[in-house]
Amino acid sequence: MSAIETTLKGMSARSSKPARPLRLWLVYAGACVLVLYVLRQGLRFVSPDCNRQHQLPLSTKMPYPSAGACNHAISSDMELLQVQYVLRHGARYANDGEIDRMLQVFELLSDHVPKNWIKPEMVAKEKAMHLSVSGHIESSNLAQRMQQRYSALLARRQENISAVRFISTEFQRTIATANSFRNALDGHDQMPPVAVIPLANDTLLSMKTNCGRWDAGKNSVQAAVNEEQAIFDSIHGAKLQGRISRQLGLAPSALSVDDIQIIYRICGYDMALYDEHTHWCTLFDQPTAALLELRSDIKYSREYGSQGAEINGHMACDLFTSIVNDIDSALRDPSAAVSTFGFGHAETLMFVNNLLGLDQALGQTAVPISGNMTLEQGLLRGFRTTKLVPFSSNLGIELYRDQDSQAFFRLLLNERVVRLPGCAEDLCPLGVLRSKLAGDIGCPFTDMCQL
Repeated sequence: MSAIETTLKGMSARSSKPARPLRLWLVYAGACVLVLYVLRQGLRFVSPDCNRQHQLPLSTKMPYPSAGACNHAISSDMELLQVQYVLRHGARYANDGEIDRMLQVFELLSDHVPKNWIKPEMVAKEKAMHLSVSGHIESSNLAQRMQQRYSALLARRQENISAVRFISTEFQRTIATANSFRNALDGHDQMPPVAVIPLANDTLLSMKTNCGRWDAGKNSVQAAVNEEQAIFDSIHGAKLQGRISRQLGLAPSALSVDDIQIIYRICGYDMALYDEHTHWCTLFDQPTAALLELRSDIKYSREYGSQGAEINGHMACDLFTSIVNDIDSALRDPSAAVSTFGFGHAETLMFVNNLLGLDQALGQTAVPISGNMTLEQGLLRGFRTTKLVPFSSNLGIELYRDQDSQAFFRLLLNERVVRLPGCAEDLCPLGVLRSKLAGDIGCPFTDMCQL
């Protein structure tokens, strides 16, 4: 029995699937709200484009850059046995701390921006951290592409009712994302309901919650984060202040770099929640947004990335132990293979990135992120939250078997194929993945996380 199965055993009472009459009413009500929102906002359900890029790099508040039109074809002599996906929730509303800072900026700039730039809904505390309507749309669209990509694999659920599994952290935004995804993936309501992992027991997707050693490590890097951001501000701050203040008709000293970082975040929410790029986002051009992404990543790379405490590189060990156990089960008995879709958070994907070492695959330089980086140096780094963890970000592991029963895997990050370091081709021998994970499979997570 895998760690996921052990964690979820006996959790049927915690299932997020409501009773059928209530469920039908909720689906109907949700559909009505969705239609009204789409009509009001003018959002369109469009066929995704492999080369589609949003105008600005917006770090962790980046709307999902769809890649569904990319060619994912595999040789016909390869049999897809299983997929394992780790996904971030869709676009959500700001948290309480962000809302407080956004309100301060709104008050500061109320006489300098059009009134329609300030959206009361964006700073409504009752919506804090909840999945937005656009987040539901993102999740549904992603699931529909997955359904097309893996139609043959998903059809096996008719032979094995447990062939697909959905798990989520115990937060509204992840549960809602998982349910939107599941419902779009299976319009006939034949798949198992989303299983919610109790937060107190979650070492798979909300692993930081149960790791005191990580929490201590995060606290230990704060001085370094502050120092590097201060260096960044001393080099780039005046330019940023001059550009943004000038456009708003303010003196350069009227806005701090922290204020500008909040405006940058508001732009991200404007894009992610409303597909609105003609308000706050007009204050930024590509270089300015890229600099602010770099300033954000000084923090993320140390709190969650490989530049932080040593524990960051092992936080996803229990998750990958479960994934490898499921891979082994699929190889032993393909007819009983289980594909899992696990819904977590931005840090979940960052921890996965650390363990796999994908910074090397995603960037052109191994130079650590620092405050004295030039823009050109920053654009070459592998750790870029815009590319790694936009809303609805996802990492998939596809398991294949050839005609000689040799096992292979392929990685997809946000629906784009990426090569694990050590792989000569996109389709890579499974042994490369096993070697990469060897030191972390079967980790004693609880002991590892004790102070």
